[in-house]
Amino acid sequence: MRSNESNIAIERARRQEELPELAVRILSDFARIVAAEARLVESNMVRAANTLLDRVYIASIVMVLAAAGVVSLVSSLILLLHHWMGWWQVLGIVGILAIALAEVLRRTLIPPPSSTGISLSRPS
Repeated sequence: MRSNESNIAIERARRQEELPELAVRILSDFARIVAAEARLVESNMVRAANTLLDRVYIASIVMVLAAAGVVSLVSSLILLLHHWMGWWQVLGIVGILAIALAEVLRRTLIPPPSSTGISLSRPS
């Protein structure tokens, strides 16, 4: 029995000697995994930020062009109507038409608020 106990004691000593090495390996593996995930997140974030910036540039250019087109159309309408009417009549007509158009667009493009508020259920 004595030899069996000494073998168990030797085995326990070996395991206790291997525990710090095992802990170091676990920590180094965890650090490598975290570093790899950080690199992956960084590359995805940079790509997403660049895509968003490109879309913002394009959207701003489109909005400026659309605004310039609307201003040109309204100006040409005002100048055309001024041939037959005074300035106050022309500006009044254009203002009323702009308000009416804005109301029509608001009613058609913006959905009415739901009566229950924010719904947490997902559509089927």
